[in-house]
Amino acid sequence: METPNSQASDLSWSSIPTHQLLAELSKRDDADNHPQCGSGKMGAYSTGLHVFALFLILAVSTLACGFPLFSRQMTKPGPRQRNFIFLCQHFGTGVLMATAFVHLLPTAFTSLTDPCLPYFFSKGYKPLAGLVAMASALVVVALESYLTTRGAGHSHSHIWSSDEEDSDYARVERQEGGDAQGMGSTKIPLQNLETQGLVAGSSHPEQLTPSISPDSGLSLLSRRRDSLDDLEEFLPEDLDGHRHTSEPGHGSLASPEERHRLLLQCLLLEAGILFHSVFIGMALSVATGPPFVVFLIAIAFHQCFEGLALGSRIAALHFPNSSPRPWLMVLAFGATTPIGQAIGLGIHQLYDPLSQTGLLMVGFMNAISSGLLLFAGLVQLLAEDFLSEKSYKTLNGKRRVSAFLAVLGGASLMSLVGAFA
Repeated sequence: METPNSQASDLSWSSIPTHQLLAELSKRDDADNHPQCGSGKMGAYSTGLHVFALFLILAVSTLACGFPLFSRQMTKPGPRQRNFIFLCQHFGTGVLMATAFVHLLPTAFTSLTDPCLPYFFSKGYKPLAGLVAMASALVVVALESYLTTRGAGHSHSHIWSSDEEDSDYARVERQEGGDAQGMGSTKIPLQNLETQGLVAGSSHPEQLTPSISPDSGLSLLSRRRDSLDDLEEFLPEDLDGHRHTSEPGHGSLASPEERHRLLLQCLLLEAGILFHSVFIGMALSVATGPPFVVFLIAIAFHQCFEGLALGSRIAALHFPNSSPRPWLMVLAFGATTPIGQAIGLGIHQLYDPLSQTGLLMVGFMNAISSGLLLFAGLVQLLAEDFLSEKSYKTLNGKRRVSAFLAVLGGASLMSLVGAFA
């Protein structure tokens, strides 16, 4: 005879659908086979070798980031210097994009979906790294929009206005007029351009200057820029394709608000880089055994390329030679990874990158950094340098091809480093 308790038990089991019972059994089986986080092993740790690695990365990072700035400030302005900065800028764009696509985002996905993590991370919501990266990019868009509209009072269009073209051409006329004064050429002040009908395309006596319209004047600048290196001295290229005069006493096309925007872009790049650099240093300091040497070499190249990328953008901002701000930005990059290494040296017996805490920290920080660098690399650098209307006016012919090849070179080399770090 069955007791009431046994009858109630049979009734409760029979009322549960079969698929729910199977799901519960599968869940319990997974719990039994759930891997434990952590490496669980430590190789022989050489403190001296890790201290050497710290100073090596400090020197490589600082020198690589400071080299473009040192080159700009310590050498006489000329075509070679500007071409070097020009190529470094676009090489750096490729480096930053590869850092985001090849180094950070895949690592974030791997870390946040590790099987040892709780169910939500490992199986419940695997796209979490992409969500964090997207959120960080949207936060940057909102922040930059807020700061720009609040600080400027007007929109900062990436399209070159006719006023910029007129002032650019007038500056070239003043420069060339001073050099060719003995040859009979006449300087035309900026304020007289419109009153003489030059901007509107009306004719003007040929002994003074050729007839000029906005399009023809711009075309003349493009042809002169491609054929004459001396024109490059008057119009060095800045971070986003603007032409600036680097000689003392000459004006700049960029307004104070525009320069503030460019500085904000550079700070955003540095923030995206520094965010993950600390964890790179910590991971390097807790590595042991033969893989440590390979990891160290890969990180050295990583820091070299990344430093060159950031340094070229800092150098393009054209700070005054006496300003300490660009050098502080260089030191911030140079010291961040070694700071992470120093932390790793101190806690190498406690910190495990494969522990649950380590996986979550690295995963979230890399996802945030990848979002910052993806927005900066694709929107603020690549699109503005190659796809904006202004870029088609200032980057033509061989210079456009050279710039794109530099981007490909930077992306390829940084992607190659991704096979080892």
